[in-house]
Amino acid sequence: MRLILILFLPAIFTARCIAPIKEFYPDSYFNEDHIYQNKPLRFSLNFQANWNIDTDPNQMDRPLKKLAGSFQKQGTELLFVGSTPDGMQGVRGVAINLNLSSREYAKNYRDINKNAMTTDSGLVDIVINNVPMVKWIYSKYDFRFIEFFFTIDTYTVRIAFWSKPHIFKRFLPVYFTIMSSLDFISRY
Repeated sequence: MRLILILFLPAIFTARCIAPIKEFYPDSYFNEDHIYQNKPLRFSLNFQANWNIDTDPNQMDRPLKKLAGSFQKQGTELLFVGSTPDGMQGVRGVAINLNLSSREYAKNYRDINKNAMTTDSGLVDIVINNVPMVKWIYSKYDFRFIEFFFTIDTYTVRIAFWSKPHIFKRFLPVYFTIMSSLDFISRY
């Protein structure tokens, strides 16, 4: 018993030592209608019923909470993370206030990550639901990703979807449908 206590006491202590994370842009996800809403940044997205979305980093499991904390140290906010119930697909939203265009931010982000990628489609300017965006598809760590970058005032928002390669192409229309639901809303 004493050995167990000695082995687990540091883990218990460090689990409690992760400081609460203050959200710069508090947001919410409504399970009833599957709507993600960020009033400070003034946008919303509609997800399909099979997505589980978490918006409060303080309620996320330890690795995600640590990720949110490391993002904040870089001036980036982890807005939300989510997955499908089977864990085969994921999504993450982040925001940063750099006063850069979507393309400039996407290029910088791509340059930083280029060594970890196994395939790269390049950055593509697109318009979805009358919103100019940059789309980027790539492979990394045995996953396929599609990322959408868009700008709201001085903020750049990055929404990333990923899955295993064998299902990515089938679910690409779903990711576009979610991004097509992007709506600009009031802060109030």
